[in-house]
Amino acid sequence: MMYRLRFIRVILQSFLTRKRSILEPLTLKFWVIPLLDTDLTLLFTHTYNHYMALARWNLVFNSEFRTGALKRGWAPVTTKETIKYKRSIKAFEIVTLHTKLLFWNERRFYHKHTFRVKGEIRAICFIEGMLRGPKGHLKPSEAFEKLGVHLESPPIPNDLDGWINLEFEKI
Repeated sequence: MMYRLRFIRVILQSFLTRKRSILEPLTLKFWVIPLLDTDLTLLFTHTYNHYMALARWNLVFNSEFRTGALKRGWAPVTTKETIKYKRSIKAFEIVTLHTKLLFWNERRFYHKHTFRVKGEIRAICFIEGMLRGPKGHLKPSEAFEKLGVHLESPPIPNDLDGWINLEFEKI
């Protein structure tokens, strides 16, 4: 239930703000609600995923992809993620979630989510994802083409190159 309410809030906020470039970093704030987002004191692992999912919707609806999402039924889907927890997030804290699209290749988009409380980094997550529509998933170049947007991907950060090329099929 709380996810749905937050989803509605994120979408409404997106429509009330100017459309931004897909490469602009975005920020969302969440108040950690005891027993909904946490056990008695600490944030549930799945709550991090909920916050990141809302951040990706925020990225879609605050950017050039808004048109595709509305007219063509596109939705962001995660295909791989890696998260590093530095320190726990506790009940009643206000989490600031910074989201940045780092780059894309011929198959996927790559994002970075940074969780902060009072300016201190609590967790960092790297996400591989795609846009999915009614007819299946879209390659980044197809999505940009359908929107008439011409953007070059920023270069791959060196520290992510090995992570991107992991062969999960062999596991």
